[in-house]
Amino acid sequence: MDTHIQQLLRQTGFRVYENSCRQVRGTTICFARRNGSAFLATTQPEVLGELDEALLLDAETNLAGIPLTWPNYLALRTMLSLAPSTCDQPISFGAGDRLGMVSGAHLQALARYRVFPVIAQQSPRELVRTGRDFRDVMLSAVTGVLETGYAGTWGADADHIKHEQQILQAMEAGYSMYTVDVSDHLRDVTRLTQPEIVDKARTLSALSQSIVRDHLNLRIRTEQGEYYTLDAQQLALSAIAFEDALQEACRLYEILRTNLSAFDFELSIDESPRISTPEDHVFVVEYLRRSDANLTSLALRLPGEFQKGVDYAGDLAELGRALRLHAALCKELQGYRLSLHSGSDKFSIYHLFREATGGRFHVKTSGTSWLEAVELIARVHPVLFTDLYRLCLFSIEESTRGYSVSISAEQFPPLPPDDLSAFLAQPKVRQLFHISYGVLLEEAGSTIRDLLDAHEQEHYRLVTEHIEKHLQALTEAGGA
Repeated sequence: MDTHIQQLLRQTGFRVYENSCRQVRGTTICFARRNGSAFLATTQPEVLGELDEALLLDAETNLAGIPLTWPNYLALRTMLSLAPSTCDQPISFGAGDRLGMVSGAHLQALARYRVFPVIAQQSPRELVRTGRDFRDVMLSAVTGVLETGYAGTWGADADHIKHEQQILQAMEAGYSMYTVDVSDHLRDVTRLTQPEIVDKARTLSALSQSIVRDHLNLRIRTEQGEYYTLDAQQLALSAIAFEDALQEACRLYEILRTNLSAFDFELSIDESPRISTPEDHVFVVEYLRRSDANLTSLALRLPGEFQKGVDYAGDLAELGRALRLHAALCKELQGYRLSLHSGSDKFSIYHLFREATGGRFHVKTSGTSWLEAVELIARVHPVLFTDLYRLCLFSIEESTRGYSVSISAEQFPPLPPDDLSAFLAQPKVRQLFHISYGVLLEEAGSTIRDLLDAHEQEHYRLVTEHIEKHLQALTEAGGA
């Protein structure tokens, strides 16, 4: 730690992060913030080359502050090893940061475990609601890397991508992981009659027909000795349901392969109304494989309810069997992992997921860290919390669009009770705040950010402890 530079920064009104100092080309660089902006500080700025908007902070020592703008990030990305990379661990964990304020807290938790941290993780749906873009999310993740002094590998996930333009924007921002969501392209096969299934199966592509033919009567055995034999008609239904969607997935994959030398590719079908069958799993993976699309992870639609911000709701025995079958298929087909979406706060099932997958998986969380911010607001500013709660109720119809939650305004009191922490712990209230982030940030974003910035240490502590609860449940051995 270079105490001299840090002392100078404090004297000029900066918040200094003691673990951030690093040696680069023989000089010390530290990370600091002032008035909500992120800076790199050094007494030898010439070592870093030509950078935009550098501020001379102390003429005597030549201390300069370099704002972490997008052009400066691009100029320093290679020199400071600030680029995300592909996953290099059996377990990876995505921690979305809707506010762009707690990547450092996420890394404080994730760095203590044998997991690959994905700290830039946002979907286009979240970007629209928060008024951000892929660049902004990347910069927020980079500030977390810089302020903590983290020196390991980390990932950036362009989550739930549905369109080519979204792929292009994420590639331009340098993302390392692309989660393609093809749920909008699935065919509804629930009402097909037997003759219709036969007719539609005849019109399938040669590729799809070969997958169905090659996997008839495939017998799957789980680690627990359970058996499942693929059904011919169900395989045909899977092909009919997924063929168009997978053609689109392969088209988007080809854009990535043409432009990038390395990337992680996840396919998401978890937001489909159709619960994924073993036949679906086999058809999806084999279609991608035979199309030369290298799958890194697969997010399935599992039985039960994976609603936002609350624990799993459903039959644990049914879920356990489904996980064991899908994990057995991963082992049979090889080369990819299962991915658990809406993974926040699903504490009752983490042991099932960990055991079924043998400790090879990806988990995504997002809104759970935002809820820790709401918890802090409830503790330190009850009046603001009450105002936000009323805004949540007023905008509930808008906020529920696009999210799988079962709440309505009639389920909530017009004002919160006196015990705000207990109130916020209620599942319905957690869901309400979980999905209302867009409206709240649009209407009161500056007030929220200012309050959280003023209580940064407490905010970080809440987020770090909550993410650690997830990691402790998901990893058998605990910390590294």
